[in-house]
Amino acid sequence: MKKILLSLLAFCSFVTFAAGELNMDEVNKYVSEKLNKDKEITITYKLNKANNTLEGYSEEGKLIGVNSLKDEPGIAQMAGMKTKISEKNGKLNPVSEIYLANGQLAVRNTYKFNRDTNIFATDAVIAYVNGEIPYSADLKAFLDGIDRIQVENFENNKLVLYTTYELNHKSQQITVKNGLSANATITKAVLSINGLNGTMETYYENGKINQKVAIKNGLFNGKVEKFSDKSGKLLGTGVMKDGLPDGEFVEYDEAGKVISKVKYKDGKEIK
Repeated sequence: MKKILLSLLAFCSFVTFAAGELNMDEVNKYVSEKLNKDKEITITYKLNKANNTLEGYSEEGKLIGVNSLKDEPGIAQMAGMKTKISEKNGKLNPVSEIYLANGQLAVRNTYKFNRDTNIFATDAVIAYVNGEIPYSADLKAFLDGIDRIQVENFENNKLVLYTTYELNHKSQQITVKNGLSANATITKAVLSINGLNGTMETYYENGKINQKVAIKNGLFNGKVEKFSDKSGKLLGTGVMKDGLPDGEFVEYDEAGKVISKVKYKDGKEIK
């Protein structure tokens, strides 16, 4: 699904902390009690050069997370950043915000759960959609507790990307939308939760469909169509296989006349 989404979300969720020397049962208990009492917790990330780790501390100075920089060197850039988790709207409607070291808001995640859910594990939803982890019974059991995740990305305190993951447990489908705001959708994919099969549409600024493509196993597989932003007429057709052009692509003008034909095999043009 990485190839489907318009943009990768650099900090769409939390650092996944390795247990290391920490007793994660105690950590989870501490975080739960903190949220029950104060309804929010702030985690500050610091580098431990001696251990080559990124560590997360609560406002009270309690170590609640450790991650090896050897395994994930890129997370070193999170030093000085903060994650704020709030349950002021209730345990089933938490909000998390990630702030840069300069204090600017980078990401806001808004959740809607239908049962008590570990917010620190919700990155599994995005990882699955992006093809980073496989579908499993354990994943399904976890996803069953999530109804919606809304991710807002900011630059210089301005919203630049708005993404939602809507899980319909009755139809067993997940709808992923990307846009510039809640009212300006750029892409929408409606997929089966098991297997990520379905379709994706991209849209022009005027809201009309730009392209429509079939998806199988999280990749472009099958028919792809392109439409006019003015008339909505078909302007092109083709076939994708495992995310690559494979077959004949035909381009039409507004009158339906063929303009060009190009054949592909495994993503390469056949001349």
